[in-house]
Amino acid sequence: MSAIETEAFFLLHDSSFETERASSWLQDSSIALVPFSDRDKLADNSRVLLWLGDEQIRDLATLALQRQWQIGLLPHPDARQACAALGAKGDPAQLLVHYAAVEPVGADALFCNGELVFSSVVIGSVLSLRPYDINRPQTTWSLLRGALKGLGQLSLGSYKLTTAKDQGVSLAALGMVAVAHTQSSLVGRRFDENLSIADGRVSLLAIAPRSILAYLWFMLHLIMPGRISLSALPGSLALVQSQRLHLEAQSGFEYLLDGKPVHAAELELVVQPERLCLLPGPALVTREDASVSNKETLRLNHVPVDSAARALIGKHLPLFNHASEDEYRELFVSLRDNATPSSSFQVLMVLSVMLALAGMYANSAPVIIGAMILAPLMAPIVSLAMGLARSEPNLIRGSVKTLAVGTAWGLGCAVLLAWLMPFDIATDEMKSRMSPNLLDLFIAVISGVAGAYAHAKDEIAKSLAGVAIAVALVPPLSVAGIGLGWGDWDMARGALLLLTTNLVGISLAASATFLVLGFAPFTRASRGLAVSLMIAAIVSVPLYIAYDHLIERSRLQERVPAGEFQLLDQTVQVGEVTVTLANPLLVSVVVSSAERLENTHLDELKRMIGEQLDREILLDAQLNIRR
Repeated sequence: MSAIETEAFFLLHDSSFETERASSWLQDSSIALVPFSDRDKLADNSRVLLWLGDEQIRDLATLALQRQWQIGLLPHPDARQACAALGAKGDPAQLLVHYAAVEPVGADALFCNGELVFSSVVIGSVLSLRPYDINRPQTTWSLLRGALKGLGQLSLGSYKLTTAKDQGVSLAALGMVAVAHTQSSLVGRRFDENLSIADGRVSLLAIAPRSILAYLWFMLHLIMPGRISLSALPGSLALVQSQRLHLEAQSGFEYLLDGKPVHAAELELVVQPERLCLLPGPALVTREDASVSNKETLRLNHVPVDSAARALIGKHLPLFNHASEDEYRELFVSLRDNATPSSSFQVLMVLSVMLALAGMYANSAPVIIGAMILAPLMAPIVSLAMGLARSEPNLIRGSVKTLAVGTAWGLGCAVLLAWLMPFDIATDEMKSRMSPNLLDLFIAVISGVAGAYAHAKDEIAKSLAGVAIAVALVPPLSVAGIGLGWGDWDMARGALLLLTTNLVGISLAASATFLVLGFAPFTRASRGLAVSLMIAAIVSVPLYIAYDHLIERSRLQERVPAGEFQLLDQTVQVGEVTVTLANPLLVSVVVSSAERLENTHLDELKRMIGEQLDREILLDAQLNIRR
């Protein structure tokens, strides 16, 4: 039988095609129907519409490439992957109108071990990046359900990757997805449109979280609105682009070729640039500036490679990230050196405390801030936190010794200066460090997190965290020394409680931060954290009592009549209300009036305040004449 002559369109169909049902959308079209069995009789460069399932289209791929047919798809019920790849969305009648007006475009042909890829190749456990049905898109809920399934069983696999230019890398990954262009899978909906259907490269995205928290953070990026830039990928995601990628695993691996499960020991992904002549569907986004690129991209983005990869392979993902041995070794050496009471540390400690004492006596906050910046206490505290997290006795002993030396210098200087200075009245800056509560513990926790995080990240200036640490330690240390020098035990006790609170809070928070950042396994950190938590719980008791009193005083002060009002025959202005918890309550107020107030006025004011507070009070009134 001779080859079929060229028509406006050919419709190549399988046995499921029903001519009668298709007559409504074929009657006005110049389309020749060709059964699949006669596919060899279509001439070169024909315009061919396909009513075929995915597998038949895949079988047809080699012939279509050889004869350079202009291919367009109709929505066959078994062609979901091909329809998604070519953007064939809508009913057949609408698609016929579209294909009659559209110009063909050249597109890359991606082959996986010799088979044409429509949508993507999914390797391993990357349910969140699997292809979707363009006519039945994946919902956020289905994405989350698939990603969270088997969360506690996730583990990284070992892969060796080689590009067309023989760049090789051994990495650990939860899974990978390879696409010829982003339009063909969920990648196209979540990532920006900077991959072309005709750039001559296959793009491989590898998801390699080091912990369950990192995996959940990656999933959060996927479900958040907006697109993710491929030039600024989120953590745990790597990008490799090349004309050819060779992938192998020692024990082989399972992968999904357009949803079809396949097992292989090696994987060869090859792109044939602009070999497909497509009639693009309505949902296919094309770029007019696209051109074939020989440039390779190898953006690993902190995924585990080489020794870091070997440490994670085959194990269930931990809840928190585990730092690599190189990362830990570098940080540990630095912290070990910081945990020694060197001469420079002691000199800076004396200078910072002397500066803080001057600020305390002068009641000057800027001077105290200068002392905070100068203080060297951050280093031994963070070293202590690492020692607690890793249960390293030598590091703990060295850090405690350094802190003890620094504290001794601080208290000694403060006591000596308190004896020498001719002052014995506490300033406002001193008083603010004498009554700690739970808010001070919160400040310590934030300081500890900042200090540990800054030490773990080279790109962060450690001095910034040093300020936060010093804020919580140098001032109460100075006030405690002043209280000891004056023999004011209430003052010394309050300041030492604040110092202890902040030291425990900072150490506990910094240890927990190192745990989250992966510098210590939980099994090793549990003992040190338990001791810190126990001490923090003991310290929190007086802090909670003080915090509760603070709240009670605040509520009582709000109920005290204030402002301008009539008091018997006088108009008075009541302000600067202070309530001291005692039995009876001590209420201090400043009362201003145009005329001098008599005892009857004060008795009436006491009655009004007592009635509002529903408590017996002792009134302390400062009377001012305002004219």
